[in-house]
Amino acid sequence: MSSVSGTSGGLCAVYVGRFQPPHAAHVGSVLTALGAASRVLVLLGSANLARSVKNPLTPAERETLFRAALAEAGADLSRVTFRPLPDRFDADLWAADVRQVAAEVYGPDARLALVGFEKDASSSYLRWFPDWERLPVPQTPGLNATDIRTALLEGRALPAGLPQTVALALARFARTPTCARLTREWAALQAARAALPPGVMLHEERWLHVTGGQVWLRHRLGPIGQGLWELPGQVLKPGQVAAPGDATFDHPARALVAPTVAQVILGPPPADLVGDAVPVFLETALEHPRLFHEDAGVILARLTGHDG
Repeated sequence: MSSVSGTSGGLCAVYVGRFQPPHAAHVGSVLTALGAASRVLVLLGSANLARSVKNPLTPAERETLFRAALAEAGADLSRVTFRPLPDRFDADLWAADVRQVAAEVYGPDARLALVGFEKDASSSYLRWFPDWERLPVPQTPGLNATDIRTALLEGRALPAGLPQTVALALARFARTPTCARLTREWAALQAARAALPPGVMLHEERWLHVTGGQVWLRHRLGPIGQGLWELPGQVLKPGQVAAPGDATFDHPARALVAPTVAQVILGPPPADLVGDAVPVFLETALEHPRLFHEDAGVILARLTGHDG
């Protein structure tokens, strides 16, 4: 993948991220891209996932904040396009989605450049587009969205590096019932992680039971993912390994507490694991992926043949 510099009227840039929340480095990256490309497509990742401590803001909220921050910086918003991008927990499917949206926005024959720099494993995707050019952006040491989210959920002063519009919006968000729920989730996650052995890999078993056009789901009751749908089943104790199921889901970022391998069995769950599961119309469930805990909605779509 070659690097590009300077202004090129025929170059179109693609910038992928979760932007939870957008901060000064994100704004700087778009400004750099606008200096080298005629247009910039910003893809808002994890668009299909529920609110969580990792993804506290909806795609619409992130777009609003990003637009406001870019306007504050004097960017030409007529040259910036935003689109949601779902998490697939599968590199090939995810990369295909990126290519598809880029083709829809720019056309199939556009000259494309991917915006970003490789800071850690989360940016390994930059190598998945060898036929695209690379548009490097300046690094901002010490500035990352993880620290901003942590400060927000722990009620501390937000770190420097937030555009004023974003800082004000987060201050308002901090006073909402939604943020209060996420604060409880954060505390519960910290406690759950502290109780686990270092470097542990957890295992879980889940049952996907679809019959008569309905899927059996249950609502989570605890503070982590409270009220969200999940498949009936259980997370096993540390050291226990689930027996092989009909499908395995083991993406390292799929679970909030710790890396967790899920074995999914097709069919009705055992009586002792049914819990308070109820039948939900499959069509309804598939239409609302952001009502699912972690990747349960992705699992449901994939195993029922509705993941596109």
